[in-house]
Amino acid sequence: MKRLPFGAALAALMLTTSFVMADNAFSDVTPDDWSYQAVSQLADEGVIDGYPDGTFKGNKNITRYEMGQIVARLMAKEDTLTSDQKATLDKLSSDYAGELDNLGVRVDKLENQVFKDTTFIYDFRASAMPSYDNIFKASDHDHDDSMGFRFRVNSYTKMTPRVWLYGQLETHMSMNGKSFTGVNATDEDDSEFKLNRFFTTYHWGEVKDHYFFDKGPTDDNIVIGRFPMRMGVTGYTYDGEFTGIGVQFGDYFKGGALRIATGRANNINYDYTGPMMHGVAGMKAAASQLAGAMAKSQLMALPGMSDTQADALSKVISNSINRTTNINDLSGNIKNDVSHALTASTIQQMMASGIPQDVATTTVAGAAYQAKINATASTISSNLVDKFNHNDRLQALSSGLDWSNGVYYPMSDVHMPWGSDEDVPVTFISYKYVAPKQYEIHLYGAKVNGSVDPIAKAWGGALSYNINDHLSIHGEYLKNMRRLPLNNERPHSFNFGVTFGDVDMLKPHSYAFTLDHIYSQAGTYFGGSSSDVADQYMGHVYKHWKFNGIDMGKMPAYLADKMNAVADPNVTDPDKHNYGGAKFNLARFEYVPMKGLKLKAEYGFKAEDMGDRKMENVWYVEAQAFFM
Repeated sequence: MKRLPFGAALAALMLTTSFVMADNAFSDVTPDDWSYQAVSQLADEGVIDGYPDGTFKGNKNITRYEMGQIVARLMAKEDTLTSDQKATLDKLSSDYAGELDNLGVRVDKLENQVFKDTTFIYDFRASAMPSYDNIFKASDHDHDDSMGFRFRVNSYTKMTPRVWLYGQLETHMSMNGKSFTGVNATDEDDSEFKLNRFFTTYHWGEVKDHYFFDKGPTDDNIVIGRFPMRMGVTGYTYDGEFTGIGVQFGDYFKGGALRIATGRANNINYDYTGPMMHGVAGMKAAASQLAGAMAKSQLMALPGMSDTQADALSKVISNSINRTTNINDLSGNIKNDVSHALTASTIQQMMASGIPQDVATTTVAGAAYQAKINATASTISSNLVDKFNHNDRLQALSSGLDWSNGVYYPMSDVHMPWGSDEDVPVTFISYKYVAPKQYEIHLYGAKVNGSVDPIAKAWGGALSYNINDHLSIHGEYLKNMRRLPLNNERPHSFNFGVTFGDVDMLKPHSYAFTLDHIYSQAGTYFGGSSSDVADQYMGHVYKHWKFNGIDMGKMPAYLADKMNAVADPNVTDPDKHNYGGAKFNLARFEYVPMKGLKLKAEYGFKAEDMGDRKMENVWYVEAQAFFM
């Protein structure tokens, strides 16, 4: 253990002493010694206690641990010290922090040093809206009037003039026991805190005196962790969290700024994107039911085939298709299963006409009967397989089907395993130019990486222009360059709108009214927009979808509608229809009645999907308060 001369320690301690003179405390310290006054004062106050034999031994080195004990005793008398003495004690507390920690001493000054540049801002939001299990007007649907609270604790710590640390704890609480977002957005566990944001920034540009709380330095910085990410000026495409690393050149709020980031998008609606990334389990069973039902018409065309027999054989064929794990075995499986079914059926018919069971069984097992049965089974099997291979509806289902596990993959080359990290890996780049109070321009691109790479490779642009101090217009456009099989297209989205007023949480009685039109084809939105109403339209999910009588559970509308059209014989050319997506109007009013409190109301109306199916009007109300 490192030891140091007690004389040096005593010299430091003398700067902190202003105690009353005491009698001689140690036998080896006399009034003639230079240290007599200081030693006596420290002993009298209980700061030092010498050795058991009553000596001080001033020429003996002490350990850092012993010095830590002395500093701890001085800290207990901090209220009696002058400002200069407190400054000296602060330095000693810092120098011997390890020893003080081992002694169980809380160094409040050090703790205050850590948090003196930390600001805590609390964010409380109460909101309500209807959450639909089927948002289309012509459907038999239901909805929950969801009401809930969201509470956030935001921390902003200036570690150094160039390094900032940010954190955000978040929890959601339901007021009526209903899930606030339902299946149409990323749902949150009730009353459970999560670390929603945690990131640090390093600023290499000119050090400024003022920073924005949500970003720290607004120019020339590196960010690492889970941080906010917004695309465009409205955030309808994406406005949420992003985990990874990013770099920014230029000022984000004035002039030009280039941002590059790579990592994972965190606010994805997994109920909406899951089938696209992971596939749909159980689809082979549903497809088998459809194929069996379509086979009945062919069975009825066979000589001597009754309606009852056709029903029974169609079920046999459905089961045969469902148990097939290799499409090359399909014909043989159908033939064998139909042959066994026809054999059993023939025996039952003979017994019904009065022939004993043993005689009927022996007769049917004969070569003549078996040849006839096998020939019929072969005809049924070959006709069905030929129809299967040439029927557009069945091929639409089979083209994405993995026969080995029964999972249907809408994106045939995207097979992300269930249980893997569902946050989407993305690389993002954007350029933004801002002329304050005049206009701002955005250009950006994003590419999905890894196993889900074929889903999205997009670029977009946005513009906001202030006509005067009260009126502004804005617009955005996004194009996904990946051709998606849902509608056999490279989807795009756009929105445009007007805003009157300028709402500011720090300006009482400020307000803003915004009216937007949003057009979003399926494949340009994946969850996490800036509007809960927009999420219901663009990311709509059926809560309970049944396909050919089989309950498939939650299913995004874009996929369920396509499959329903494929299965419906009354729908001609299902591949030529447009599925999913949304086009709608959104009105928003925001008002700040007092500093730190904002009221907001949204109303979505005249909404349709891309197939012109009408959707319900949706309202949303919110009160949000910030306090420190």
